[in-house]
Amino acid sequence: MKKCGKKLIGLLMAAAMVSTMALSGCKEKAPETTAAETKAQTEAEQNTPEAAGTESAGGESQAQADGKDPNRLIKIGFLFSNVISTDAWAQTHENARLYLEENCENVETFKVENIAGGADCERVMREYINDGCEIIVGTSFDYLDYMLALADEYPDIAFINGSGYETKDNLSVYIAKLEQGRYLTGMMAGELTEVDKIGYCSSIPFPDPIKQLNGFAAGVAATNPDAKVVTLWSNSFNDPTTDALCANTLIDQGCDLICIDLSSSAVAQVCEERGVKFIGSSVDMREFAPTQQLTSNCWTWGPWMAKQVEAVREGNFKGAWCELDINDGAISLADYSDAVPQNVIDMIEEQKQKFMDGEEVFVGPLYDNTGKLRVPEGESLTGEAANSMQWFLPNVIDNWADKPVD
Repeated sequence: MKKCGKKLIGLLMAAAMVSTMALSGCKEKAPETTAAETKAQTEAEQNTPEAAGTESAGGESQAQADGKDPNRLIKIGFLFSNVISTDAWAQTHENARLYLEENCENVETFKVENIAGGADCERVMREYINDGCEIIVGTSFDYLDYMLALADEYPDIAFINGSGYETKDNLSVYIAKLEQGRYLTGMMAGELTEVDKIGYCSSIPFPDPIKQLNGFAAGVAATNPDAKVVTLWSNSFNDPTTDALCANTLIDQGCDLICIDLSSSAVAQVCEERGVKFIGSSVDMREFAPTQQLTSNCWTWGPWMAKQVEAVREGNFKGAWCELDINDGAISLADYSDAVPQNVIDMIEEQKQKFMDGEEVFVGPLYDNTGKLRVPEGESLTGEAANSMQWFLPNVIDNWADKPVD
């Protein structure tokens, strides 16, 4: 029997919201491992003094002390805001759901797709609870208010949401330092552009997409100070028609490489049709651009979610705001295509190790594209400040008509 192994829809809606984040805690370092390695690591952790501290005086786990069988079947309900097969962000969470089924003992998962925030998502969550689910997993910022209310009503249920800013004792929010992966692909783009003009198709100019764009731009600048990152905003996370229009516009403007922060496959298909190099997002998009994809930024939530399941099983789940990173296995790159030279791969792997050793993406001095100093020399931008960005690095042509002035 197996023991539990060890879009971004989540918008940090404004700096004021971000300032409410509980930035402490939930920095568990779960390396990206195979299922067997993850299982072994989790079992080892359960035998540490820290794990023993969760047991009652009689040697029981907290779950046993509360009268719960630690070997019980745990039901987990997932809510998806889009149809999984057409949305890359949703697919990352479907991969996590499948990971739990494969790597956790005595779990049963359920899913409902295409559920918008509002009364409908609350209805589904209540149905899950009435059907015996101990864990509710949401994948949209739009679910958070309803989760917060239900968390008060059902203190014995664990709620987990993929994005947001507010937590409860029984509600965790998770995001990731996606700028790490963006930086790595930015380095690649800077090396492989032949015209020093790189296109970037993004969703909505809120802090998290801006943070990812700036991470990409920082990577570009590290390998090619002359290159520009021309950005178009689709004002949606998944609008294939607008996404394709953005891609065609950037290509028509002379960009010879396109990176995306979108959930549709439209840009990948345009790049494949027009013979333009492409970097994907959320999952490996090679099936849509088999000859043009260089790599893809991939987000992985399964190992972290497995640890939350085990915490619920043992009775010690604690809600927290969790910012995962490359050491958690949440951030990786898809297989490189043959068009990526070995020296570029080696450079990326070297930088990846630096991130694993604690190096930050946004290190001063950093100026924005108006010339304003944003990060002084000797300082770095992390946490709340990084997650409230509304400015762009100097090599970004942002095309944001309503950009706020500060």
